[in-house]
Amino acid sequence: MKATIETQICRECKVEKPLSEFYFRKDQQKYKRECKECAKKKQAVYREANREKVRACYKAWRDANLEKARAKYKAWRDANLEKKQAYDKAWQKANFEKISTHKKAKYEANKEKYRLKNRAYKKANKGIVNANRAKRRAAKLQATPAWADLKKIAQIYKDCPPGYHIDHYFPLQSPIMCGLHVESNLQILPAKENISKGNRVSLEQQLNG
Repeated sequence: MKATIETQICRECKVEKPLSEFYFRKDQQKYKRECKECAKKKQAVYREANREKVRACYKAWRDANLEKARAKYKAWRDANLEKKQAYDKAWQKANFEKISTHKKAKYEANKEKYRLKNRAYKKANKGIVNANRAKRRAAKLQATPAWADLKKIAQIYKDCPPGYHIDHYFPLQSPIMCGLHVESNLQILPAKENISKGNRVSLEQQLNG
């Protein structure tokens, strides 16, 4: 004999659904009349129309339930790690200038603190620091041919204005193709563009290289 699945009709979408598709109200000991899907849509519309009010309410609740809020956020983050990483990446890309301005202002206001912190890190992690320096130095040395004009290279670095980086058009280290540390492979780029570029090699570079 098959088990009977209890259902009810959602008052919003008028669709008959299993009771598992409805939220249960403990205070009234019965299921809500609108299904979970319709309830979520209604909540989304309300949040969009009352952003400031919702934020204020959540902030008040969070301040009054700090430990509970942290545990709740951690549980959600652990269960949605890929979603969280994708969201963070998209937000950082969309707010690059805002983040850079904030970091710069924070650094300027705490220069000495950051210098001491950086010095302490280098002292406590000499192996890592030296390894990173050696790796970069070796890459440059191996990528610098005898015919490279070192004076022109030095001048390019000297002429680089604040807010810009010296970039290797063809990266020194890339799984696709590696460039040389020569004056013709150097370009001055805005810091944002250079950081975004990383060591990727575009299709155009591959074709022209």
